[in-house]
Amino acid sequence: MGPDEVFCRKCGETKPRVAFYDQPHSTLPRRPCKACILTDKRARYAAGDGDRVSHAQVLREKYNLTSAQYEQMLADQKGRCAICGQLETARGRGGTPRRLAVDHDHRSGVVRQLLCHRCNLVTWAVGENPALLDEVRAYLDAHARRAG
Repeated sequence: MGPDEVFCRKCGETKPRVAFYDQPHSTLPRRPCKACILTDKRARYAAGDGDRVSHAQVLREKYNLTSAQYEQMLADQKGRCAICGQLETARGRGGTPRRLAVDHDHRSGVVRQLLCHRCNLVTWAVGENPALLDEVRAYLDAHARRAG
């Protein structure tokens, strides 16, 4: 093991120094390695333990939905966004596709449907002002005419 290599006690592998985070207020490597930390975080998230809350917990606390209700909504929509009809294309930190977002009325809390990340951002940006969409369309049309 060379000076640029560090042993991970968790996975038992010797890896390059860049595979480890620094300890707080130090340049010493934090153990376990980044990959083992990520694996542990994913396991805690899936189990609903630890610092991160599980998807089921977010559904329950934020939207008053069970995992089964979410899965039923997803099945009813055939896994596609209720607005654009596409599968989710946005990727999470691990590179896997994100889940469809639960769209809800921010004033009443009533759940509407599941949206892809892009459509969810648009509905959030427009808020409860649908007339803003007409303004956005006019803006894009005006600039498309100039470009064409």
